[in-house]
Amino acid sequence: MIRKIQKILVPLDGSKNSIRGFEKALSIAQPTGAMITGLYVVHIPIRSALRITPQQRKKEISFAESIIGDVTERARNENVAFKPRIETGNPSDKITQIAKSGGFDIVVIGSRGMSGKKEILLGSVSNHVLHKADIPVLVVK
Repeated sequence: MIRKIQKILVPLDGSKNSIRGFEKALSIAQPTGAMITGLYVVHIPIRSALRITPQQRKKEISFAESIIGDVTERARNENVAFKPRIETGNPSDKITQIAKSGGFDIVVIGSRGMSGKKEILLGSVSNHVLHKADIPVLVVK
């Protein structure tokens, strides 16, 4: 029996690939009536956590809020149910944790994000999620 997709997790970071992932999730959600949760994980590396100023942290949160605001508006315009979510932590671990505990049916993730480092086929976050999530993962290029 094929299970209907009802909850979609879409990690966002503002990159073109993450927006393409969001667009693919929209195309899945429209005919099925699925709810999309847009997740932005603010990553502050442990080494930097002690040196980051409140202003820098506020800037990171503001950027996350602007990205989430943009996709919230797009989902509203497309008549797709959307739930925004902003977390802090390691993006790979946080996305995998939320995918496992949130009752999602699928993760739709861009192949590479904002990181300056590029892996050969997949970004490190999408690669981690692909291998560690216990639900289906759609990687969008």
